[in-house]
Amino acid sequence: MEKTYEITGMKCQGCAQTVAEKLSSVRGVTDVHVDLEKKQATVTGHPFKFSLKKALKGSHYALGKEI
Repeated sequence: MEKTYEITGMKCQGCAQTVAEKLSSVRGVTDVHVDLEKKQATVTGHPFKFSLKKALKGSHYALGKEI
């Protein structure tokens, strides 16, 4: 399953890399693609949305609504 979410707080390629690493660490995620220009992350796999939000908690980034 593939879902795309808005990501807030990204300003540079380093931010996008950090978001990708944090989301990739979530159980059930098999792939992550972060688009800095669109401020989106496409997550492949079967993670729980709250787990994705939790992975970004405490950082400068936040998982927004599903697109």
